Amino acid sequence: MKEIALLAIARYGDLIQTTPLVRALRRAHPGARITAIVEDRFCGILPLLPGIDRTIVLNKQDIAWDIATGESPLAPYLKMDEFVRKLEEGSYDLLVNITCSRLSAFFASCVTSRRRTGISADETGERNIVTLWGQYIFSWFNDNIRKYNAINLVDIFTRLGEVPPDGCRVELVATEKGERFADDFLNRHGLKGQRLVGLQLGASEATRIWPAEHFARISDRLQRELGVRTILFGAPVEKHLAEQALAAMELPAVDAVGETGIEELYSLVGRCAALVSNDTGTMHFAAAAGVPAVMLCIGPAFFRCTGPYGEGHLALQPDLPCSPCPYSLVCADPVCRDTISPKAVFSACRMVLAGSGGLGNADFAGVRVYRSSFAPDGYLTWDGLFNVDARDEEQVKRRETAWKGCFDGSAKGCGAPGDETLRTFWELTGQGIETTEAIIRAARKKPLPVDEIRRLGEKESAIEAEVKLMGYRHGPLAPVTEFLTLMRENITGEELERIARQTRALYETGRCLAALL
Repeated sequence: MKEIALLAIARYGDLIQTTPLVRALRRAHPGARITAIVEDRFCGILPLLPGIDRTIVLNKQDIAWDIATGESPLAPYLKMDEFVRKLEEGSYDLLVNITCSRLSAFFASCVTSRRRTGISADETGERNIVTLWGQYIFSWFNDNIRKYNAINLVDIFTRLGEVPPDGCRVELVATEKGERFADDFLNRHGLKGQRLVGLQLGASEATRIWPAEHFARISDRLQRELGVRTILFGAPVEKHLAEQALAAMELPAVDAVGETGIEELYSLVGRCAALVSNDTGTMHFAAAAGVPAVMLCIGPAFFRCTGPYGEGHLALQPDLPCSPCPYSLVCADPVCRDTISPKAVFSACRMVLAGSGGLGNADFAGVRVYRSSFAPDGYLTWDGLFNVDARDEEQVKRRETAWKGCFDGSAKGCGAPGDETLRTFWELTGQGIETTEAIIRAARKKPLPVDEIRRLGEKESAIEAEVKLMGYRHGPLAPVTEFLTLMRENITGEELERIARQTRALYETGRCLAALL
């Protein structure tokens, strides 16, 4: 394999989360040239990304501006045409599309590639998702299903590239520009040689932001009781959050909000001993720098999916039945912001800075605490530490093992499950296997037994309907039925036997998952 394309029309955090994929592709295909297809708004991170040989940039901001101003109706079309022509110029052995949007599907369809994974589009413009991992990532975008996902996005990206995770954190390369800035910043503020804790105040969405007053309380306690200095991080548009936090502090923190570009931010975060962060890109900078992060899971923050990728990070999840909430929810009373108390965050910081000795459930009242590590298979996993229900944890681990084992072929023993609901589903998918096998046999007969095939088709349709109904009735089965529906949507071909074989594979996958769950 000599030419690989990575389509990532995504944000900073998503681009950082592709670095283990690129690393694994390098190891699996030495000497290959890797081309990244990215959006102009996030090009600032490219100097930090290792392993990328070439980039093709979508000037989305320019196109949007041309459309908004309307000065030249042809201008946005011509710029998009120029970008598409660049996509069409090359020929690739593998295209990996990590972006789950219809626009990226169109772009993927423009790329000539012998093999592609992730979402693409067929000749009619309909979406086409080829691999199981691609179908998996798209299936749990449903808000009601996302909470059941136990596999980190980094590992899913890596498996999209058809390479295994290697059990190592995301990685970035510090630049000379960034390092010079960090040295100068520390010197200017008298921080050289001191132990630092970063506080990331903002996030891309207001629903994920911990109150500035709480950051002030944690800053004061960290400085007073642990003898550290605190630095405030954030984008220029988050300056108001810094002003609110500083006004509420007794001991002032050092304000770096709005002062750093991407390169400078990474180097400065790398000088910290820990980072307290909302669910946003700075958290991934900390993970890449090997700095332990305390992730505040406010609103729709799913730490198992998008949490910091590396060992030793902590996730603080409000112990509320509604947490994490769906992305689409407009909450009139976001109690999760106050459920994570400054006391709990201080205890988490103390844990990553000085160890967990003496800490107990009472130190994290109202909060579930989890710590990240790498499992023996190289995937990231999270283990409950405080205020965690053991039965819930067991179910999460089973889901994690089930999906990986089913997709990677490592599942052992797919006998009938003990749970009554799962056993019913297991039996139902078994009927689907038998019915599709009968259709395969009938499709080989000459002449074609039309009436028999019609009868079998009606039977299979009834099984399909019952499978979907079980997903509606039983929440934990919803991810499985949603995934099987997506598999069905991506069945290709016109020959009856080929379609029946793919449908049988669908039921075999469902039966395997039911046995493992």
